[in-house]
Amino acid sequence: MGFQFPFSLSWKDYLPFDLSGTGADTTYAPETGGEVRDILRLKNGTAVTLRAAHAGDAERIQQLVRGLSLESRYHRFFYPLQEVPPDMLARFTLSDPTGAMTLLAVIQRDGQEIAIGMAQYVADPYPVSGEFAVLVADEWHRSGLGTRLIQTLICVARAAGIMRLQGDVLAENEPMVRLMVSMGFELDTHADGAYLWKASKMLEAPEWNCSPLTILARQAKAGAAQRGRAGVA
Repeated sequence: MGFQFPFSLSWKDYLPFDLSGTGADTTYAPETGGEVRDILRLKNGTAVTLRAAHAGDAERIQQLVRGLSLESRYHRFFYPLQEVPPDMLARFTLSDPTGAMTLLAVIQRDGQEIAIGMAQYVADPYPVSGEFAVLVADEWHRSGLGTRLIQTLICVARAAGIMRLQGDVLAENEPMVRLMVSMGFELDTHADGAYLWKASKMLEAPEWNCSPLTILARQAKAGAAQRGRAGVA
């Protein structure tokens, strides 16, 4: 994608996937406590691992944000954030599909795992709605990663039982507006002014195959239902 994805969750509230395409591999071992991962190949052939974020990713996420251009920071956060504050960073490492969920896209470089993108949502209130945001490192624009992140985020949120996703879109970003329309999002005027659109989508069955990462969401949904029954009892 040749543009930055300008969804922006309120930085007061803060906040968190990708699809397995042809030739993609998936590793998954929930019964042993292993990490669920999805491995895909971008348009240029690069192998990218998609997984849920965890506390150990704090510095990776910080480096991802530090490496953004000024324009990309503005598009993601709606102000030129220089450093991710500790409390926001803590929220960015949460992975609860029925609450705050972060998906990281990472690659191997010089023997280290580097974050090149992330997609997030916060369910508030669960399961009615989730506020979402997507971020792709500048050098990975036009790679197709942003689209794949949005697609997987939809899959995970739906599997978790969330009914709708919504996010803010800069009106000046015509490519993003077109992408939202093409993916079935409705665009409504925003209460904050004409420079923003409110994009929203009811989460029906998607037209693409969903990533095995949705196992995380299904497990979380079952846990939420169980907690609800226990509360009633």
